[in-house]
Amino acid sequence: MSTQKEETRVRLLDAARSLLMKGGFHGVGLEDIAEAAGVSRQAVYKSHFASKTELLLALVEHVHVVEKLDELTAPVFEAKSGLEMLHAGIRAIVLIEVRVHDMALVLSTAALSDPAAAVAWRNRLEVKRGALRGALQRVQADGHFNSAWKLEEAVDLLAVWISVDAYHQLVVDAGWSPEQMISRICGLCEASFVVQPGAHAAKGRPKRPHRPHP
Repeated sequence: MSTQKEETRVRLLDAARSLLMKGGFHGVGLEDIAEAAGVSRQAVYKSHFASKTELLLALVEHVHVVEKLDELTAPVFEAKSGLEMLHAGIRAIVLIEVRVHDMALVLSTAALSDPAAAVAWRNRLEVKRGALRGALQRVQADGHFNSAWKLEEAVDLLAVWISVDAYHQLVVDAGWSPEQMISRICGLCEASFVVQPGAHAAKGRPKRPHRPHP
Protein backbone atom coordinates (compact mmCIF):
# COMPACT_ATOMS: atom_id res chain seq x y z
CA MET A 1 0.00 0.00 0.00
CA SER A 2 1.36 3.41 -1.00
CA THR A 3 2.17 5.97 1.66
CA GLN A 4 -0.51 8.34 0.40
CA LYS A 5 -3.14 5.62 0.37
CA GLU A 6 -2.15 4.52 3.87
CA GLU A 7 -2.36 8.12 5.12
CA THR A 8 -5.83 8.44 3.61
CA ARG A 9 -6.87 5.16 5.22
CA VAL A 10 -5.67 6.36 8.63
CA ARG A 11 -7.56 9.65 8.21
CA LEU A 12 -10.71 7.70 7.42
CA LEU A 13 -10.28 5.44 10.43
CA ASP A 14 -9.58 8.34 12.79
CA ALA A 15 -12.59 10.24 11.44
CA ALA A 16 -14.74 7.12 11.78
CA ARG A 17 -13.81 6.64 15.42
CA SER A 18 -14.60 10.25 16.27
CA LEU A 19 -17.94 10.29 14.45
CA LEU A 20 -19.09 6.83 15.52
CA MET A 21 -18.33 7.64 19.15
CA LYS A 22 -20.66 10.65 18.91
CA GLY A 23 -23.35 9.41 16.54
CA GLY A 24 -23.31 5.63 16.94
CA PHE A 25 -23.17 3.01 14.22
CA HIS A 26 -26.60 3.78 12.80
CA GLY A 27 -26.26 7.55 13.13
CA VAL A 28 -23.23 7.94 10.88
CA GLY A 29 -22.97 7.17 7.18
CA LEU A 30 -19.91 6.34 5.13
CA GLU A 31 -20.34 9.64 3.31
CA ASP A 32 -20.13 11.49 6.66
CA ILE A 33 -16.86 9.75 7.44
CA ALA A 34 -15.50 10.47 3.97
CA GLU A 35 -16.38 14.16 4.28
CA ALA A 36 -14.75 14.44 7.71
CA ALA A 37 -11.58 12.84 6.33
CA GLY A 38 -11.56 15.04 3.23
CA VAL A 39 -12.09 12.14 0.85
CA SER A 40 -14.78 11.59 -1.78
CA ARG A 41 -17.28 8.82 -1.13
CA GLN A 42 -16.41 7.28 -4.49
CA ALA A 43 -12.74 7.10 -3.52
CA VAL A 44 -13.66 5.38 -0.27
CA TYR A 45 -15.62 2.65 -2.05
CA LYS A 46 -13.08 2.27 -4.85
CA SER A 47 -9.83 2.23 -2.91
CA HIS A 48 -10.53 1.60 0.77
CA PHE A 49 -13.77 0.14 2.15
CA ALA A 50 -16.69 -1.48 0.32
CA SER A 51 -19.11 -0.84 3.21
CA LYS A 52 -19.41 0.82 6.58
CA THR A 53 -19.17 -2.59 8.23
CA GLU A 54 -15.86 -3.28 6.49
CA LEU A 55 -14.60 0.07 7.74
CA LEU A 56 -15.80 -0.74 11.28
CA LEU A 57 -13.95 -4.06 11.33
CA ALA A 58 -10.79 -2.34 10.08
CA LEU A 59 -11.29 0.30 12.76
CA VAL A 60 -11.35 -2.37 15.48
CA GLU A 61 -7.92 -3.58 14.33
CA HIS A 62 -6.66 0.00 13.96
CA VAL A 63 -7.68 0.89 17.50
CA HIS A 64 -5.97 -2.25 18.82
CA VAL A 65 -2.68 -1.03 17.34
CA VAL A 66 -3.09 2.68 18.09
CA GLU A 67 -4.04 2.07 21.72
CA LYS A 68 -1.14 -0.40 22.15
CA LEU A 69 -3.35 -3.06 23.70
CA ASP A 70 -0.71 -5.79 23.47
CA GLU A 71 1.38 -4.03 26.12
CA LEU A 72 -1.51 -4.42 28.58
CA THR A 73 -1.67 -8.19 28.10
CA ALA A 74 2.06 -8.85 28.52
CA PRO A 75 1.85 -9.36 32.34
CA VAL A 76 -0.68 -12.18 31.80
CA PHE A 77 1.90 -14.25 29.93
CA GLU A 78 4.62 -13.39 32.45
CA ALA A 79 2.61 -14.52 35.50
CA LYS A 80 4.36 -17.05 37.73
CA SER A 81 1.20 -18.61 39.21
CA GLY A 82 -2.44 -19.15 38.38
CA LEU A 83 -3.62 -16.57 40.89
CA GLU A 84 -1.16 -14.01 39.55
CA MET A 85 -2.34 -14.80 36.01
CA LEU A 86 -5.97 -14.38 37.04
CA HIS A 87 -5.30 -10.99 38.62
CA ALA A 88 -3.23 -9.89 35.62
CA GLY A 89 -5.98 -11.00 33.24
CA ILE A 90 -8.67 -9.09 35.10
CA ARG A 91 -6.46 -5.99 35.19
CA ALA A 92 -5.68 -6.25 31.47
CA ILE A 93 -9.34 -6.63 30.48
CA VAL A 94 -10.45 -3.63 32.53
CA LEU A 95 -7.58 -1.42 31.35
CA ILE A 96 -8.25 -2.41 27.74
CA GLU A 97 -11.87 -1.40 28.26
CA VAL A 98 -10.66 1.99 29.50
CA ARG A 99 -8.94 2.55 26.16
CA VAL A 100 -11.55 1.10 23.80
CA HIS A 101 -14.90 1.38 25.58
CA ASP A 102 -16.19 3.75 22.91
CA MET A 103 -15.44 1.19 20.20
CA ALA A 104 -16.90 -1.66 22.24
CA LEU A 105 -20.22 0.18 22.47
CA VAL A 106 -20.26 0.88 18.72
CA LEU A 107 -19.38 -2.71 17.83
CA SER A 108 -21.93 -4.23 20.22
CA THR A 109 -24.66 -2.00 18.76
CA ALA A 110 -23.70 -2.86 15.18
CA ALA A 111 -23.72 -6.56 16.09
CA LEU A 112 -27.47 -6.41 16.74
CA SER A 113 -28.25 -5.84 13.06
CA ASP A 114 -25.11 -6.62 11.03
CA PRO A 115 -23.96 -10.26 10.66
CA ALA A 116 -20.29 -9.37 10.04
CA ALA A 117 -20.22 -7.10 13.08
CA ALA A 118 -21.93 -9.83 15.10
CA VAL A 119 -19.14 -12.26 14.19
CA ALA A 120 -16.49 -9.71 15.19
CA TRP A 121 -18.30 -9.05 18.47
CA ARG A 122 -18.62 -12.75 19.30
CA ASN A 123 -14.93 -13.23 18.51
CA ARG A 124 -14.05 -10.39 20.88
CA LEU A 125 -16.12 -11.95 23.65
CA GLU A 126 -14.61 -15.38 23.06
CA VAL A 127 -11.06 -13.98 23.23
CA LYS A 128 -11.93 -12.48 26.60
CA ARG A 129 -13.55 -15.72 27.81
CA GLY A 130 -10.54 -17.68 26.58
CA ALA A 131 -8.21 -15.51 28.64
CA LEU A 132 -10.34 -15.96 31.75
CA ARG A 133 -10.65 -19.70 31.15
CA GLY A 134 -6.90 -20.04 30.74
CA ALA A 135 -6.22 -18.22 33.99
CA LEU A 136 -8.77 -20.30 35.92
CA GLN A 137 -7.37 -23.52 34.44
CA ARG A 138 -3.96 -22.55 35.72
CA VAL A 139 -5.44 -21.80 39.16
CA GLN A 140 -6.94 -25.28 38.98
CA ALA A 141 -3.61 -26.83 37.96
CA ASP A 142 -1.98 -25.12 40.95
CA GLY A 143 -4.52 -26.82 43.23
CA HIS A 144 -6.20 -23.55 44.22
CA PHE A 145 -9.52 -23.83 42.35
CA ASN A 146 -12.63 -24.24 44.48
CA SER A 147 -14.09 -27.63 43.52
CA ALA A 148 -17.56 -26.44 44.53
CA TRP A 149 -17.59 -24.68 41.15
CA LYS A 150 -17.48 -26.10 37.65
CA LEU A 151 -14.80 -24.32 35.63
CA GLU A 152 -17.23 -23.11 32.95
CA GLU A 153 -19.58 -21.76 35.62
CA ALA A 154 -16.75 -19.67 36.99
CA VAL A 155 -15.86 -18.46 33.48
CA ASP A 156 -19.52 -17.54 32.83
CA LEU A 157 -19.87 -15.54 36.04
CA LEU A 158 -16.50 -13.81 35.76
CA ALA A 159 -17.28 -12.84 32.16
CA VAL A 160 -20.44 -11.10 33.41
CA TRP A 161 -18.58 -9.30 36.21
CA ILE A 162 -16.05 -7.97 33.73
CA SER A 163 -18.33 -7.34 30.74
CA VAL A 164 -18.69 -4.13 28.73
CA ASP A 165 -22.06 -3.55 30.39
CA ALA A 166 -20.61 -4.02 33.88
CA TYR A 167 -17.79 -1.58 33.08
CA HIS A 168 -20.28 0.98 31.80
CA GLN A 169 -22.56 0.67 34.81
CA LEU A 170 -19.76 0.78 37.38
CA VAL A 171 -17.16 3.12 35.87
CA VAL A 172 -19.17 5.36 33.55
CA ASP A 173 -22.51 5.55 35.38
CA ALA A 174 -21.62 4.91 39.03
CA GLY A 175 -18.26 6.71 38.97
CA TRP A 176 -16.03 3.85 40.09
CA SER A 177 -12.38 4.13 39.16
CA PRO A 178 -10.98 1.34 36.98
CA GLU A 179 -8.65 0.40 39.85
CA GLN A 180 -11.66 0.06 42.16
CA MET A 181 -13.36 -2.26 39.68
CA ILE A 182 -10.19 -4.35 39.32
CA SER A 183 -9.74 -4.63 43.08
CA ARG A 184 -13.36 -5.61 43.75
CA ILE A 185 -13.49 -8.23 41.01
CA CYS A 186 -10.18 -9.74 42.11
CA GLY A 187 -11.57 -9.90 45.65
CA LEU A 188 -14.77 -11.57 44.47
CA CYS A 189 -12.74 -14.12 42.51
CA GLU A 190 -10.59 -15.02 45.49
CA ALA A 191 -13.63 -15.30 47.76
CA SER A 192 -15.57 -17.44 45.27
CA PHE A 193 -13.21 -19.48 43.12
CA VAL A 194 -9.93 -19.77 45.03
CA VAL A 195 -8.97 -22.00 47.95
CA GLN A 196 -5.70 -22.89 49.57
CA PRO A 197 -4.29 -26.37 48.82
CA GLY A 198 -5.70 -28.98 51.18
CA ALA A 199 -8.54 -26.75 52.35
CA HIS A 200 -11.23 -29.21 51.25
CA ALA A 201 -9.42 -32.17 52.75
CA ALA A 202 -9.09 -30.37 56.05
CA LYS A 203 -12.76 -29.35 56.14
CA GLY A 204 -14.71 -31.47 58.57
CA ARG A 205 -11.65 -33.33 59.80
CA PRO A 206 -11.95 -33.94 63.57
CA LYS A 207 -9.48 -32.02 65.65
CA ARG A 208 -6.93 -33.93 67.65
CA PRO A 209 -7.71 -33.54 71.33
CA HIS A 210 -5.34 -31.35 73.26
CA ARG A 211 -3.25 -33.21 75.81
CA PRO A 212 -1.78 -31.13 78.59
CA HIS A 213 1.88 -31.60 79.32
CA PRO A 214 2.59 -33.65 82.46
